[in-house]
Amino acid sequence: MYRVVLGILLLAHGLIHFIGFMRAFQPGMTLQITKQISAPVGIVWLITALLFLTAAALKAFRNDYWWVPALLAVVVSQILIISTWADAKYGTLANAAILLACLVFMGNFF
Repeated sequence: MYRVVLGILLLAHGLIHFIGFMRAFQPGMTLQITKQISAPVGIVWLITALLFLTAAALKAFRNDYWWVPALLAVVVSQILIISTWADAKYGTLANAAILLACLVFMGNFF
């Protein structure tokens, strides 16, 4: 059950990060983020989305190292969320849950 919930959270959070990417390259679209995002920052949103999706795939295939891309994604995601705080602040809750899971799994390796 836990594996499924975490996988869904990783997948959903990754897909939500595509909004930042779309905002950078389709500025006329009505999206959740109202702040303008530059193209380079939009690429960072895309990379973060791909990291979350990679972590979700690794988790789905029961790879013990799923937490590595997830941890990197959480750090970058939180920086992006802070830069668009008014629109994306609730992403911090997802990041906190994913970070907690990462720390638990990291403990198994050290």
